[in-house]
Amino acid sequence: MSATVAVLLAVPAGHAEVAGGLQGMPGVVDGDTISLDGRTLRLHGIDAPELGQTCTVKGHAYDCGLIARAALMDLTAGTPVACELLDQARITDAEPLGFAVRCTAGGYDLSEGMAYTGWALADRSVTARYIRLEEDAQAKGRGMWKGIFVAPWDWRNGKRLEKPAPGATASE
Repeated sequence: MSATVAVLLAVPAGHAEVAGGLQGMPGVVDGDTISLDGRTLRLHGIDAPELGQTCTVKGHAYDCGLIARAALMDLTAGTPVACELLDQARITDAEPLGFAVRCTAGGYDLSEGMAYTGWALADRSVTARYIRLEEDAQAKGRGMWKGIFVAPWDWRNGKRLEKPAPGATASE
């Protein structure tokens, strides 16, 4: 039995199987991850900053992972989501994250919303679907594109923003 079928057979009460996926009221874990009754579901095609990841705007640091989570919370506020299970997702080979899903809230693709608002980057390693939206967010300075940030995949690999020298001004 495939992992997807096994998951669907174990759908808890309060959540329904819909066309090869799950439906219910989500919990938002971070900017690209939701949970439905304890199952971790990773939004396919995007990569958002991690909680605790620092970005800057005009020389001021902020937790862009926290803001990305808030953006996803806004997209799902009070709305059940419908998620199509796609594949097992991993951030690294040693760290299984959960199931990759394409989710909609009120018919609106959540990955699309996160790329459009600039709070997630298109994950070019899995799809080209959200690249245009990311480029538009960059051109219009939305979300993280208002300032300086490290791509989430680079941040997970240890790359951090350089701290400006004391007394220096940022040219963001």
